[in-house]
Amino acid sequence: MSGRDLEDFVEACRARRGTEVAGELKDATAAFLAETANRPTLLRQAADLLGGLPPAGAAWLALTLGTSIERGSDVELTAPPLLAYFRNQLALFPDTPPDDSPDPVPDASAEQAALIEVFPAICQAVVAHLARAPERREALAHDQALLDRLEELQYFGWGATWVREALLKSSGTLVALHPPTGVGVRLRYVNVSNCFHLFSLVQTAIGHRISGGRTPNPTVAAAARAEIHEPVNDQAWWHYGDPRSRQPDLSASIWGEGLVRDIPSVEGVQTVLLWPPLLQSRGWDSGFFGPQLAAMPPDVTLEHVLSRDASRSLLQRLGLDGLRKGWRIW
Repeated sequence: MSGRDLEDFVEACRARRGTEVAGELKDATAAFLAETANRPTLLRQAADLLGGLPPAGAAWLALTLGTSIERGSDVELTAPPLLAYFRNQLALFPDTPPDDSPDPVPDASAEQAALIEVFPAICQAVVAHLARAPERREALAHDQALLDRLEELQYFGWGATWVREALLKSSGTLVALHPPTGVGVRLRYVNVSNCFHLFSLVQTAIGHRISGGRTPNPTVAAAARAEIHEPVNDQAWWHYGDPRSRQPDLSASIWGEGLVRDIPSVEGVQTVLLWPPLLQSRGWDSGFFGPQLAAMPPDVTLEHVLSRDASRSLLQRLGLDGLRKGWRIW
């Protein structure tokens, strides 16, 4: 087979204007995607051409690559050129105007205005790739200059916010210990960025299994898992404590506004202490659950309740077990 389908597709992308999707572009896209089923390397060839297209055409090509990823194509074929293209575009935006500026995009060139118009579509394609490339996502998540630039560009729409959130989301294993009773659980969390969101999901997963737990609110649970999109409020059932502190202490809190990835680890596993609440229970709203990314749904699942021996051993290693007889439940 020749590369005619690729050539026709790229030329149709080049002819695109604004956010229109003409019939010729739809037909060329369908033919191209059909051909990539037999020749997946065409995806890489197409991705390598992103930089030579005007913004509208590049955005459609990027979306097409995102579609191919969602259908199961190899993310490593297209992620490197797409991410390189994306980073290059970040430098092309105009300066963010001051808050009191009457002009939403002062001094923007025609090319910059065209990029701003289609930037959400480019970001959508980037998120689709990041969702399936955890190692790349982890590496980029530690690029503070990139995170700062994405935060600056949030002024120009939700696209930069989506990508930044995708980078900040993390997945891993979490052990939660209740020192007063010696009960512990092991949980698995996926695609969670901030700790308030994590707390809601952890509480939903634990329920009554630990003293102080409650029956989960199904509406809060659904909102935290991005199954519904409506405002809710939640509050902490426990004081979430740093495992390096031998006593419940506000100064040794796992702060809800913090990133989940920064929760301390004990012997290679992130660990939190569930103390009875200190002072008034902390509350938060579902603003901490978003932005919600369909490609990266969040959740926390209970893997198992720790055996009493395993829990006691871990508490001993934390220097906590010997103090339990003198504690009381607040």
